[in-house]
Amino acid sequence: MNIAGQIIVALLSSSEAAAVPAPAGWSPGPSGQISFSEGGAPVYLLECKATEVVVTQFGVTQLVDLQSNRPVADTEGTVLPPGAALMALATDKTDEPNMVPAAAVRNPGKGWDMTIGLPKSDPGLLSLPRAKYVSLFTTGFTRASELGKADRKLFADFLGKCRGK
Repeated sequence: MNIAGQIIVALLSSSEAAAVPAPAGWSPGPSGQISFSEGGAPVYLLECKATEVVVTQFGVTQLVDLQSNRPVADTEGTVLPPGAALMALATDKTDEPNMVPAAAVRNPGKGWDMTIGLPKSDPGLLSLPRAKYVSLFTTGFTRASELGKADRKLFADFLGKCRGK
């Protein structure tokens, strides 16, 4: 082995492998679930139930109480007021988001885990197989997730099974 080869082998064997972040994206979960993760952490979870689809967003931050028009702290011990516990599923194929009351619990990492139940006939849900973007609107930080062709197929399959079609 030449000197350059020895240096490369020494460098590779003495350095730690850099952690490769988990890819972001949508994936099927256990039966009746679909999720979106980013950097290995869950962001969205959709679960098919008997009469509805339960939608959860993890780690929601920067919420605002719409009744008092005041920000809500993301810290331990904070109680989430009803005016801040609102969420809606929206896509680029739906009209105005329909904010509904959400169940919320503190996320052990940061923010709040917020959950809503949507009827299987919800326009936002039904638009997912055609949508280019999906978002869970809250009274706080809101983001959109781009949907590719494979993602739309995943949603079509998920909703077809969930709705019994």
